[in-house]
Amino acid sequence: MVRSLILGFSSLVFVATARAELQLTPSISEYELDGVKLKELAFPDGDKKVLYQQPHGWEYSGSANQLTLRPPNKTQVEATITKTPMAEAGKFDDESVKKLVDEATAGVPKGSQDVTVVSQEKNPLMINRKETLLLILHYNLFGQSYNRSILFVNRDREQIHCQLTSRESDFKELQKAFLSSQFSWQNL
Repeated sequence: MVRSLILGFSSLVFVATARAELQLTPSISEYELDGVKLKELAFPDGDKKVLYQQPHGWEYSGSANQLTLRPPNKTQVEATITKTPMAEAGKFDDESVKKLVDEATAGVPKGSQDVTVVSQEKNPLMINRKETLLLILHYNLFGQSYNRSILFVNRDREQIHCQLTSRESDFKELQKAFLSSQFSWQNL
């Protein structure tokens, strides 16, 4: 009897621990700054809330593993924030950076041509004292030129991918807004 109670309790603890991870389904959190009410997105992460302010005017939707953002009045744009579990705490050493670059270039849409790595930069910004890696890719698809940026953030045993893909002509403006929004993360 005692053994079955211990096993039952252990499985409950395991289930609770397994669920104590960042969920990217947003809710709205309001705060006041100098008398102005502002809104930001809140995500459950175990017993705490992770907060993020999407670029101004961008629409959002989310699920447990992905937040999707859409800028107003732009087409052929995809901005996502996803999470990937890792077996151990991540780092951006030469080996892991090479692996991420290979995965990123392999992840462009099928049929893409002239895939090139435009830049790769370690720690273009720090998010809650967590290191980052920013990759920017260029490729052509069906006669259109596209750019893709991926900001990788290692957090404990998860890696966050903040990815923006757009036509090359819109990329600079959209990248500035999307990358600037990454500074707003709290409790990540």
